[in-house]
Amino acid sequence: MKKSDKQIQTSPKAVIYARVSSKEQEREGFSIPAQKKHLIEYAQKSNFKVVKFFEESETAKKAGRQKFKLMLEYLQKNKDVTELLVEKTDRLYRNLADYTAFDFDKEEWSHLNIHLAKENEIASKNSKSNQKFMHGIKVLMAKQYVDNLSEEVVKGMTEKASQGLFPSCAPIGYLNNTIKKTIEPDPKKAPLIKKAFELASTGQYSISKLNNILYAEGLRSARSNNKLSKSQMHRVLINPIHYGYFLWKGALEKGSHQAIITKELFDKVQSQMGLKKRTKSNKYSFAFGNVMTCHQCGASIAGEIKKKESGKVYTYYHCTSSKAKCSDITYVREEKINTWFTEILTQVQIPAEIVEWTRQALLQAHDLEKRDHTDLINRLNVIYKQLQTKIDKAYEDKLNEEINKDYWASITTKWKLEQADIESQLANLREVNTAYIEHGMKLMELTQQAPVLFQHMSTEEKREMVNLVLSNPKLKNGSIEYDLKKPFSMFSEVTDLEKWRSERDSNPRPSA
Repeated sequence: MKKSDKQIQTSPKAVIYARVSSKEQEREGFSIPAQKKHLIEYAQKSNFKVVKFFEESETAKKAGRQKFKLMLEYLQKNKDVTELLVEKTDRLYRNLADYTAFDFDKEEWSHLNIHLAKENEIASKNSKSNQKFMHGIKVLMAKQYVDNLSEEVVKGMTEKASQGLFPSCAPIGYLNNTIKKTIEPDPKKAPLIKKAFELASTGQYSISKLNNILYAEGLRSARSNNKLSKSQMHRVLINPIHYGYFLWKGALEKGSHQAIITKELFDKVQSQMGLKKRTKSNKYSFAFGNVMTCHQCGASIAGEIKKKESGKVYTYYHCTSSKAKCSDITYVREEKINTWFTEILTQVQIPAEIVEWTRQALLQAHDLEKRDHTDLINRLNVIYKQLQTKIDKAYEDKLNEEINKDYWASITTKWKLEQADIESQLANLREVNTAYIEHGMKLMELTQQAPVLFQHMSTEEKREMVNLVLSNPKLKNGSIEYDLKKPFSMFSEVTDLEKWRSERDSNPRPSA
């Protein structure tokens, strides 16, 4: 046997995971191929045998990506594969659900080493607490990055809505006009939608009958091309979009699109078919309602208002099961629960010395991000200039009568739209590039100030904070049981400053 053959057989087995965050990036071709090339080179230098590739080109805002799930299943079944190679933290995780999928405290992942090639970091069961801490910070930063982009998208959609432009996919009866960035009546379906309202206004047709009539005349669901369901037809009949308005974030906005029906016809249908919504108002909002469960029966812990003979009003929380099903129906005052959660949040407070160490690590990580973003910006600028060259050349061809006016208008409009998309991407990249350290330090500030901030939060904000930090809190005999979610459980570990210093000194360069 040749030495090289023996070396290949004894090399640790590895898989490569590469991801881009949008189909547009995939089409431009500058992400996945570059990631794979870098990771293959990393594997060769590390003497790893790559046995499988997983490539993803979908957004990772939500957990449950198809290739990500397949990779998890593959790694669980093939325990002889011990190395997972990815480029950076945010290529593997984009939310806490993805992060907690790799729980090194569980036996099923004890064999795995996650290599973050560009960050020069390896995450595994044997990682030191300061390494786990930094790893967790980067995951939270990746999540905040996605949340920030989502906020920007919603902000843009809200601005669009305020201008009377419907900010989403066109509902049935309308089509999206990608050039004008608005919606317009579907020439085939709009007349059928109008007929649906006219028939419904007579009061002689049920939703099922309307469905049958309109299906026979050609109305189909946009996705399945089947007959509309009762719920779909119901949504059609209560949607104000058809008389020129639309709902956005709970507010009724006046649209700039063409109406299919009149407001009078819409109101008549609501009255005839009894479609007017009845809203149920909640008098009280409980900060910790449905946040905890009962340790004994697993039922939700709900809030309840109690009025004393003195006239004072108190909020109590208790198990929602009956006494016949659960023997632990203990009533706990909201003030006591508030104190519990405040004390719990002190566990994730991070000492100033660790915050400063983290800042230095983020500066190193920022240098890496700057190089990557600069590279991406340069590539986008090249594509932008190539499009401009095409536009200029097409104009000359039109003047020379080598192409006709209609064709020139069509292709230049297409290229200018592509340029506008690139300009938008460039603006986002520049903003993210400058915000990288700021995002990380805001996370540090959150952990330092969490107990104080908690006292001044609204009921909804308190509920969100508890759900972010705690895993499965339970009420037991008038006290609380809980686990800290990752990475907050790691934050609590590094509050042992002496232990952290010892581990830091044995590995003085923070992973970035």
